[in-house]
Amino acid sequence: MNSSWLTFNTLCFAAFLFRLILLLYGEWQDANLTVKYTDIDYVVFTDAARYVTLDASPYQRETYRYTPLLAIILTPNIYLFYAFGKCLFAAADLVVGYLIHQILLLRGMPSKRALFFDALWLLNPMVANISTRGNAESLLGAMVLGTLYLLLTKRYFYYGACLFGLAVHFKIYPIIYAVPLLVLLDERTYGSDPIEWPQLMRSYQYYRFHLLDMLKGSGRVHRYLREVVLFFSPVRIMFGAVSAASFFLLTALMYQKYGDEFMEHTYLYHVTREDHRHNFSVWFYQMYLGMENKNHWMGLVAFIPQMTLVLVTGIVFGKDIFFACFIQTFVFVTFNKVCTSQYFMWYICLLPLILPSSKITLFWRGISLILAWVAGQALWLNYGYQLEFLGQNTFLQLWIAGILFFIANCWVVVELILNHKYERVYGTTGKIRWVWGMGDPGTKR
Repeated sequence: MNSSWLTFNTLCFAAFLFRLILLLYGEWQDANLTVKYTDIDYVVFTDAARYVTLDASPYQRETYRYTPLLAIILTPNIYLFYAFGKCLFAAADLVVGYLIHQILLLRGMPSKRALFFDALWLLNPMVANISTRGNAESLLGAMVLGTLYLLLTKRYFYYGACLFGLAVHFKIYPIIYAVPLLVLLDERTYGSDPIEWPQLMRSYQYYRFHLLDMLKGSGRVHRYLREVVLFFSPVRIMFGAVSAASFFLLTALMYQKYGDEFMEHTYLYHVTREDHRHNFSVWFYQMYLGMENKNHWMGLVAFIPQMTLVLVTGIVFGKDIFFACFIQTFVFVTFNKVCTSQYFMWYICLLPLILPSSKITLFWRGISLILAWVAGQALWLNYGYQLEFLGQNTFLQLWIAGILFFIANCWVVVELILNHKYERVYGTTGKIRWVWGMGDPGTKR
């Protein structure tokens, strides 16, 4: 059978048509049915953008809890047409698909085989639905994968660092990726070619080498100090400095214009946020029962295991950066105090980049894991519908459903870790290792 028509461009065109159909259907449903297709968050985004066009604060729109940058980006919703943001988010879906494809090729996968993994994102109905309903998570996915891709290529190191700062500014959670990124940027494997360092870093490197020569002793203290000096390499320092500069510059500009309310609604609110309704979290029922008497100890109890697991997995799997980021994100979302459907987008965009190294087969373990994950959501959504639309008191049932979903997620993450073939991104020569094939004919490393 001739499959020459099946190319990445064909797949992207199919993904484009899929989203176009959903966008058109969404317009029809919003105009004709009581239950709207458009996510309430999109209404909030648009209202905030309208305030920006009036030179007012986007935080005048109650429940807008995002950076003003998002409202600024979405001002064409007001100036051009209402669905501009949805089109932008759908386009970001395609950008994520492109980045997935390029990363798979960088690691040696033939383009034909890569199409299957690309389709897990590009033709995923859940992903397309969330974006075309007006949720902005695909923008963040493009920033995170863009960061990883640019850092992998090395030639665009500084762009990657700047993009990471933008991603953290946009939504604070990507800061967790700093841990595996610093592990990855080991000059003994990552190297520094073809990165151009400023003169200050060249001088630092000279004195650093001199210090390393002085610490060649065999004593325990010498070995410890030598490892500390080796860790603070120019590549790590410059990544931290450039990404921090990008983050703080954007944050300072937003703070200068919008003041304390920007800090409160964009960052501080999410640290203390408690959502007692739209929430898959295992902590859901405790938040519901403590609505009137908030217990700050509960936040600490939820935070400690979450951050411990995130840090440990980031350090242990850091050299296999995509797996590290996926497991970190999965654990972060699973153990978070608040967990909604769009959070799943944070790790779904990384899934096609870890499956090629998984020993899990579709039949039957893979199907069992998928069914457990989907069934946990379906059970929760059933009780959520009874609560929200039928007015029934199902808070206890929602909590039990949340516990079952939490158990299902823990099973999934354990199976993924146990059945993952650890693949370092870089070899000892500093080149990206081809671990998923030998590339397309004629491809050079």
